[in-house]
Amino acid sequence: MTEEAPAAVCDTLIRNGYLITMDTQRAVYACGAVAINGNAIVAVGRDADIAARFRPRRVIDAKGGVIHPGFIDCHCHVAIHLSRGIIPDHPTPQAAPFSFADWTNHLEDEDEHIQAQIVGLEMLRHGYTFFLEPGTVYEPDAAAAAAESVGVRAGLADPYMWDVSGGPQSRPSTTRRIPNDAKRAFKVLGGQLARNKDPDALVRGHVAIYGACYSSESLMRAAKDCADAHGVTFTMHHNFDQDDAKIVDERYGGVHNMVYFAKRGLLGPNCLYVHMNIIRDDEIPVILDSGMSLVWQPGNSMYYKINANFKPRIPELIERGCNVAFGVDAAKIWTFGDLELLGYLDASQHGHYISAARIMEMRTVHAAHAVGLSHMIGSIESGKRADIVIRSVDVPEILPGANPIQELLLSGHRATASTVLVDGRLVFLDGRSTQVDQNTVIAAGRAMARRVLDRAGYIPRLPWTVVN
Repeated sequence: MTEEAPAAVCDTLIRNGYLITMDTQRAVYACGAVAINGNAIVAVGRDADIAARFRPRRVIDAKGGVIHPGFIDCHCHVAIHLSRGIIPDHPTPQAAPFSFADWTNHLEDEDEHIQAQIVGLEMLRHGYTFFLEPGTVYEPDAAAAAAESVGVRAGLADPYMWDVSGGPQSRPSTTRRIPNDAKRAFKVLGGQLARNKDPDALVRGHVAIYGACYSSESLMRAAKDCADAHGVTFTMHHNFDQDDAKIVDERYGGVHNMVYFAKRGLLGPNCLYVHMNIIRDDEIPVILDSGMSLVWQPGNSMYYKINANFKPRIPELIERGCNVAFGVDAAKIWTFGDLELLGYLDASQHGHYISAARIMEMRTVHAAHAVGLSHMIGSIESGKRADIVIRSVDVPEILPGANPIQELLLSGHRATASTVLVDGRLVFLDGRSTQVDQNTVIAAGRAMARRVLDRAGYIPRLPWTVVN
């Protein structure tokens, strides 16, 4: 009679959960388990099988709740996150006497640190474990320290890379701390990539420019070449609206800009373009042939009524196999967890169907590919980092449990995360941070917003009289 092999020791065993792995087979276990050693996953499978193989130092009982890979947000402006409620809910410039530039012009390093902590806490509550910041924090070290303090992953780029004025929003000319400066942009390009020397760092570097409207072709070329040389993602805002697209088209001779970029070798699999609300017929094959990724923010296209005049093409590109992920952008009237439903409805309004399963891919494996980290995160598989979310079973939003993926992403898409591990470390337990005092961070966020407004001399305008 063959003796059974002794159980292996592991640091953590997550048991008894509805396990959505997002592996290449899209395996789902009605009662699954995950074994973790250090920061890595070492085994995934049926609960009974995995429990028999391992002797854990710690057991986490999912109590039948959904277990899934940490969601990934591919475009988050952490330095303007707490301007929500201050930037008016009316999208026209005439109704917005206080702009994003007004907010950022009065930020200090501590303000960016506090906002990034708030972002991290919101992410964990909604089951997110990674955000990609597009180079719009003035002091990346402040944002990095904040992400590390909360225990979430982040991608950071050199701040405000632009060398052309006159864009539709005139941001380079109105941002005082880092104004338009070509010499500076070329000097600091790639500085954040030093973070990648540590393979275990929670915070990594990528390359970003603010956008083609605000950058010369030479800066765009230098950024793309830098990203290629270091094997990282190159990201920028692009074709936000028709004015944006027209400016870049005219700059390059009237050719639709994505076609021009393709001819100039400025597109590729490591490119991640954000918004892309304006896509013309001849740009569709260029995007698909390049292997690039897109970040979709359907809330913005509806908020600014862009899709009322120009049909969104991203749902079509999703159907044709383009790698598309979501980005919360600036939290105007939404936050983490809202974009999935907005995207589903926006696509439906324009004759397309994006399934809950596809949306799950966009938040996990497709997003991991977009940020260049498919080898590390995005799925629950042996050898990958243990970025794992366990959803609560004690909230009505997740009922009835007949279709957990649809319920999680469309009908119950709120703050239902109960337990979160990042890099194998327990950073969120029973709906509370294990790394920072949530009440203290929330109080600091409230006070910080008031300080910024005081510096700016701005009093928020409300529709009714407030009696103090």
